[in-house]
Amino acid sequence: MMTEPRRTFLLTGVTGFLGKVVLSELIRRREELGIDRVYVLIRPRGAKGAAARFDGEVASSACFSRLPDGWTDLVSVVEATLEDRGMGLGPVHDELTRRVTHMIHAAASVSFDLPIAAAARSNITTALNLLELARHCPRLERFVSVSTAYVTPHTDDAAPIPEALSPLPVPAEELLASIESGTVAEAELLARSGHPNTYTLTKSIAEHLLVARRGTVPLTIIRPSVISASREHPFPGWIDSTSGFGAFVLLIGLGHLRAIVGRPNARLDLIPVDEVAERILSACEPGDGPAIRHAVAGLALSPSVTECWQAIRDFYRLHPVARRVDLRYMGPRDVRFHLADLLHHRLPLAVAAARSPGVRAKARSLAARLAYLNQVFPYFTTRSFAFQSSRPLDGAFEPVGYVRTVCRGVYRHILHRDLAEWPLAGRRHPGHGDDARWALGQPHGNMWIRTASWLTTKVLRRAVERVTVDLPSFEAARHAAAPGSALVIVPNHRSYLDFVLMSYLAFARPDLGIPIPHIAATMEFGKIPILGRVLAAMHAFYLRRGTGREDPELTRRVHALIRQGKTLEFFVEGQRSRSREFLPPKRGLLRCLQATGTPCTLLPVAFTYDRVPEESAFAAELAGAPKPKMRIGPLMSWVVAVWRGRIDLGRIHIACGEPIHLDGSSDVGELSWEVIERLRDASAITTYHLEAYLAHHPEEGLDPSGLRSAIEERGGKVLESDLRPPPDLHPLIAGTLRQQFAHFMDSPGVALEHGGLAGRIREREPVA
Repeated sequence: MMTEPRRTFLLTGVTGFLGKVVLSELIRRREELGIDRVYVLIRPRGAKGAAARFDGEVASSACFSRLPDGWTDLVSVVEATLEDRGMGLGPVHDELTRRVTHMIHAAASVSFDLPIAAAARSNITTALNLLELARHCPRLERFVSVSTAYVTPHTDDAAPIPEALSPLPVPAEELLASIESGTVAEAELLARSGHPNTYTLTKSIAEHLLVARRGTVPLTIIRPSVISASREHPFPGWIDSTSGFGAFVLLIGLGHLRAIVGRPNARLDLIPVDEVAERILSACEPGDGPAIRHAVAGLALSPSVTECWQAIRDFYRLHPVARRVDLRYMGPRDVRFHLADLLHHRLPLAVAAARSPGVRAKARSLAARLAYLNQVFPYFTTRSFAFQSSRPLDGAFEPVGYVRTVCRGVYRHILHRDLAEWPLAGRRHPGHGDDARWALGQPHGNMWIRTASWLTTKVLRRAVERVTVDLPSFEAARHAAAPGSALVIVPNHRSYLDFVLMSYLAFARPDLGIPIPHIAATMEFGKIPILGRVLAAMHAFYLRRGTGREDPELTRRVHALIRQGKTLEFFVEGQRSRSREFLPPKRGLLRCLQATGTPCTLLPVAFTYDRVPEESAFAAELAGAPKPKMRIGPLMSWVVAVWRGRIDLGRIHIACGEPIHLDGSSDVGELSWEVIERLRDASAITTYHLEAYLAHHPEEGLDPSGLRSAIEERGGKVLESDLRPPPDLHPLIAGTLRQQFAHFMDSPGVALEHGGLAGRIREREPVA
C-alpha cells in the first residue's frame, strides 16, 4: 500500500454505515497510508449543521471506540449538499482542490423505491458533481466511486457477471436527459433495462457517465453486493444499519417476519462492511485507466436463503428478544404467500392496532416495513448471482458462520442487548413459547433433567426478576480450556439454588460446549427419601464431609466419571457461605481429581444473588442459632410460597472466571486459593447490594450512587436490579452484602472494613 506522507482524503457518506467504517479504517491505517488529513462532506439536516451531525452521528459511534484519543483532530468537517451544483462548498472549494489527493464517494440513497427523478439526484447528480470537483484537483491520485454489484440485471443463476459496464437500452446521456426533463415513464424504463428498481438503474447510469466524462481523472468503481456487519474491523459484528440483510435479521429475530418471498436454494451474496472498506482503500493505489472492481463473496461463499433463515432462527431462539422466531412460509408470491401474510403478518398487526392509538401507529409502521421487505427484496431472495471478482474473499470465510456474526451484531448494536447479560430465565425473560416443548426439544438430558428444567423455568419465572449470564466469559473460558482435559466446574456456594443453575444453563445452552455436569453433593441430600434418588438420576453423586480422610467410594466414582469423559461440578468452599464471605477452600476433591492422572480445566463459576431463598435461616445462624437439619418440608413450603407469588429474589447473575489448569505438577494448596480469587473476581455487584447495605449500614457522606461511582472508578461493574430493599430485611443479612463489593473499597475515605477472608484474599500475592 501507499507509504508517501501528506496524503489528503475527501470522503462522502460518512454518516452512513459503510462511510463510518471507511473513515475508521483511514484513521486506523493512517501511518501505513501516509494520511495527513481527511475531509468529510456532510449535508446539514434541519437545524443541525455538518459539525453537529458529525459529533452526534459519527464521532460518538461505537465504530470509532477503539481508535486512540484525539483521532478527530485528523478530520475536517465540511458542510456540503452534494446534489447542488458546486455542492455549496463556498470558500473551502479552493482549499479542497489544492490539497485533496484521494476522493472516495460513498454517499448514496439505498432506498429501492424512490421515484426515478429523486433516485437520479441521489445517485447520478452527486457522483457527477464529485467528478467535477475531482477535475480541479491537480494532486488527485484516485477517485473511487461506490456503486452496487446489482447494476447488471439478472439473466440466469449461472451467467457470469463480469467486472465491466452493464449495457443500457439507450445511451446514458439520453437516459439522464429524459429523467431530468420528466419525459421518461419509470415502469417502462425499468422493463426495458431489466433492472428491478430505480436504485440499481440509476447506479448503472452513474457508472456509464463517470467513465464517459472522467477525462484524465483516475477512476475506480467499487461494486459491493449486500453489505452487512463487519468481519474484523472495527470489531466483529459491528453494524448500525437496518437496511438490506440487517432488516431481515432484525424482523425475523423479533419474531415479526414469518412469511418470506424467496427461493430456498437461492444464494444471497453477503459481504462484510470492512471487506468492502478494504477494497475501497486498495483501489486508492495508483493505476491506469478506469477500473471496475466487485466487492462480493461469490457463489461459492454465499449462503442459501434457507441457510440464512436457519442461522437466524437458531441464534434468536437461543437469544430471544420478543416473539418466538418462526417461519411459516418461504416460496413464490402466490396464494400460499398471501394466505401466510394475512394470517401471520396483517391479522396479528390489525388486532394489535385496535388496542390503543400508540400501538396503532407502531403496528402500521411495522406492517409497512414487512410489506416493503417482501415487495422489493424478492429480486435478491429468489435469484443467485454469479459475480466474478479480481479480489475474492479468502478461503477462511465461512458463510453460515458469518450470518451468525451478523445476528450477534444486530443483537448487540441494533437491539442494544448485551451478551454479557444474556437472559436465561425469570419474569423478564421473553419465554420459550411453550416451556414443555422447549424442555423436550433440547438436545441433551434424560427425562428427569428435562422435567426438572421445565419446573425450574416455572419457579424462576415466579421468584426471580431475571437470571442473566455473562456468555462471553463462558465462551472465552471454554476456548481457553486445554485440549483433551476434563472439564470441572467449581462454583461459589451461596444457596441451594447453586445446585440447579449451572445444570440449567448447560441444558439451555448446549452450544457453550459445557455438558450437563455430575454434581458432588453432601450425603445429607442422598438420605432424603425419594429426593435423594431423584437427584442421583439428575447426575448428583454424594460425598461424606468432615471425615478427614479419603473416601474410597468417592474416589472410585470420581475416577470413573473422569474416565468416561464426564463434566464434574463441586463446591470448593464445601458449604454455603451464610455471610457471602468466601470460605477457606476444601482440597479433598482437587487432590482426588489430580490423582486420576487426567489433566483438568477448572471453570470458576460465580453465582451472584440479590437475595437467597435461605435468607431467614442464614440470619438466625449469623445471630448464633444452630444450623438446622436438612429436611424436605421447608423446601416444599418455599415452593408453595413461590407459587403464591410471595417470593422475590430480585436478580441472579452467572459469570465464569478465567479457567485454571490442574495436572500432576500442580500445587493443590495454592491452586485452591487461586480458584477462590477467580471466583471473587467473577462475582457481580448489583444496585440492590449497594442500596440494601447502605439502608442498614449508612456511611457518612456516601449514598448508593456515590458508592457505585467509587466501585466503577476502581474497575468494578455494577448491574442494574429492579429490586428495592424490603422493609423486613434483617440488618445482619444487609451487612453481608458488603462482601459483594468490599474488595473494591480499599480507600480509607470510602471505607468499608475488609474483615475476614475477603481482605486476606485481596492481600495475597497473585498465584503464578
